[in-house]
Amino acid sequence: MPEPKLIVYKGPTSQTGLAVNEKFPDINPQWEDEVVWKDMEFDNIRDALIEEPALAVLPIWNSHNGEISLSHSLEMIFQQLVKLHTLWPKSIIFECIGKDQIELKDIKKIIFAKVAKDQCSKFIQALGAKFVEEDSTKDAYERFTATPSIQAVLCAPGQNEDNFKLLCKNVANPVNFTTFALLACLESETWGGSAWGSLCDKLNPKTRVYFGAQMPIRSVAFSDDQKALFNELTDEAETINDIPKILFVTKRTPDRCGLLIEAEHKTLPDDILTDEGYSTEIKVIQDIGKTHSKYTEEIYSFLSSEFSGYVKHDFIQHRSVKNDTCFFACPPLEVIIHGFEDNVVEPVMRLLIDKYFELYNNGIKCTEAQKRFFKKYNKKYLERGMDFIKFVDIGTTS
Repeated sequence: MPEPKLIVYKGPTSQTGLAVNEKFPDINPQWEDEVVWKDMEFDNIRDALIEEPALAVLPIWNSHNGEISLSHSLEMIFQQLVKLHTLWPKSIIFECIGKDQIELKDIKKIIFAKVAKDQCSKFIQALGAKFVEEDSTKDAYERFTATPSIQAVLCAPGQNEDNFKLLCKNVANPVNFTTFALLACLESETWGGSAWGSLCDKLNPKTRVYFGAQMPIRSVAFSDDQKALFNELTDEAETINDIPKILFVTKRTPDRCGLLIEAEHKTLPDDILTDEGYSTEIKVIQDIGKTHSKYTEEIYSFLSSEFSGYVKHDFIQHRSVKNDTCFFACPPLEVIIHGFEDNVVEPVMRLLIDKYFELYNNGIKCTEAQKRFFKKYNKKYLERGMDFIKFVDIGTTS
């Protein structure tokens, strides 16, 4: 088998490259041998993952853009064309740099990556300049340096290799982060340690699994089939921490959504059993991948570190109206669901929290902190069910 190499979209100075450096700092000295720095586009990376012994780091979701559909990541995951090996979040920063000692107020034309249009929308709107878009921050910076009429660029930290004037250290909207995925070809599950190079110790031992489910989109009421799905998810949990985590609710077709789920060992049966028999509306996707880390622990550690003022509430939501994207979270239970339309994701979140309270009242084991949380709200829950939940908006962009 040819030696597999890690493909990083747009190289070491891109936002994806910075995410790899942060997640896998030990790999950096050996990147010349282990990483592909060819200027590969998303379509090329998708083809390499499907056809070759390859692995790649790709962005899959952003708090302002939503699903990064251009990367094909979630599409490949739900079509079972690749294996998912780990997920992690990273704060995305955009610096504004300019030419010839220009000031912000004097900028007439600026360039940035397409994703920055939404991730930096407040700054761009306030600036009021004409703008040009490129596929990536790397491409935007290169075109900025080569085009005299473009006065400024939004780029990733570290891309300003020519020492242009730093006009603003971070112009991103509040709570701007991206979830990145390490994906690999299907046969990667059989690779030995040497095939993973410096990544081997970072990705092992495998202690958790990813699996999924596709079901009809419901914006208000859930069907018996979907309620049965939640029963299947939680029926073997002995403690609150054993409950599988729904990480993403993504739109797969106009009328169906996909749930990406992480668990210690538990997966769903191939057929969801309702009171009337086996469900025909829910498709279970087994064995999406295996991982060494717990994404919910990483995302809460990240949010508490990067955006501590925003995650102090028990129930929070963040939305981008333009892109129909959102996330809902309950920090005390380490539950966070990234998704698309809030009228689809919020009912999933409410039904999940309802299930947590049901299990608590049935005597499931909890930590002391979890007990304090349940006791704080249990009277309201018993009186009103899931309707007691009031999500605090920590940021809505139009």
